[in-house]
Amino acid sequence: MLGHRDLGLGDRALLVHHRFSSWLVDLKKLRNTAYPIYWLGGTLGHLGCRIFAITCLWQAVHMSEKAAWVALIGFLYGIPLLPCSPLAGWLGDKKVSRGTLLVGACVLGTAVAGIYSWIVGNNFETKFYLGAANLLMGIAFAFYGASRLALLATILRGNNVFSIASLDLSSTRMMGFFGPVIAGLLLTYYNYTVALAVSALTLAGAAITFAILRVHMSKYDYSNASSEDEHKLSLPADSVKLNNSFGEYLVGDKVVLLLLFMGLLAIPVGMTYLKMTPVFVDRIIKGGPDLYGNLIGVASAFAAISGLTLSFMSNVSKPSEKCIFAVISFGLSLVAFAYTRSVIWLYLVAGLTGLFQGIFLTIMNATYQSRVPDMFRGRILGSWGMVWGLLPVATIGAGYLTDKFSVVWVVAASGWFCVTVGLTATIWFTINKSIHRSAQLL
Repeated sequence: MLGHRDLGLGDRALLVHHRFSSWLVDLKKLRNTAYPIYWLGGTLGHLGCRIFAITCLWQAVHMSEKAAWVALIGFLYGIPLLPCSPLAGWLGDKKVSRGTLLVGACVLGTAVAGIYSWIVGNNFETKFYLGAANLLMGIAFAFYGASRLALLATILRGNNVFSIASLDLSSTRMMGFFGPVIAGLLLTYYNYTVALAVSALTLAGAAITFAILRVHMSKYDYSNASSEDEHKLSLPADSVKLNNSFGEYLVGDKVVLLLLFMGLLAIPVGMTYLKMTPVFVDRIIKGGPDLYGNLIGVASAFAAISGLTLSFMSNVSKPSEKCIFAVISFGLSLVAFAYTRSVIWLYLVAGLTGLFQGIFLTIMNATYQSRVPDMFRGRILGSWGMVWGLLPVATIGAGYLTDKFSVVWVVAASGWFCVTVGLTATIWFTINKSIHRSAQLL
């Protein structure tokens, strides 16, 4: 029987074939876990949240001519991530069921979207109601996001966490494509009431799905805590001697610490383009909600593609270097986005922006889930949620600067800031690497 070398495929083709085969094996193993139920709930939950967020941002654009008001809506939606994500992570680490937190978050989201849909349908909407709805939905999403991410490694029960976490993020990012596109179409051909009602229905479906998952986990006695042996195997080699202090673990794991540092700076500032895009489309491109939804959708689709590609790998070597490269490239793509006026080229640049965004977000997210031991995972991912909680704070500043200067200036400045963060992380990484080498020589 001829081998691959006899067929002339070469070592690279053998490697690709091996990774693809391993990926398929990993997917087949998922049938014996609760992941299919988990995936369906996450898909519906992300879809409902994205439809709600896009609908409210476009409504905010037309309720006020001030970009600062649009930024305020984004702020109210995102600020609950700051206090609620760490709380959700802490509750999950303290063995309060993450499945229960998921069901409660989706039920709250359903109620908020449904009630606000009724308010808009009866022409009772005001700026106060719009802001209150986004604040409550933000609380629901904060608990939903942190508890769902922390639950993934638990339900996989020994399967390839990095690969499946990358695939999972890719699939939810695809909802970042379908959500804005669906919202744009519903707003173009129907109205706000219909779009909000669709959001409520999908979140209700997510609540039902996660309730089924919760029953499934109780039935098969899924544990939320790792054994001491698993904890030791999960720790980096230079951190095994640490006790169970969360602070000591975080300081000892330089990779996780560097990724959190980059996320803390690059994400809140760089991702403001998502909140400023409706202003950019309305004022600069003179487009409608369909173009707005499509641009955000294209960026999310390319982010999903990057996540899918990374899912073929059982792990990513040198995650710090790859994230640094992606953050710098993301910043440069934002600068290009700000100064592009052709709609066709905007789609292309939006795709590149989403691609680089997807690379560093996927690597960060999958590294946290595969590298961090279960007893700390909820708090690490809660800290990750706090990073996203800083986004609305930056959005407020972006809205103010947009009114003072221009949306073009704000998007371009956020891009250059991300480039600076990447270069700073490069210097930090190089210094720490030199210190580590010097310590080994002593």
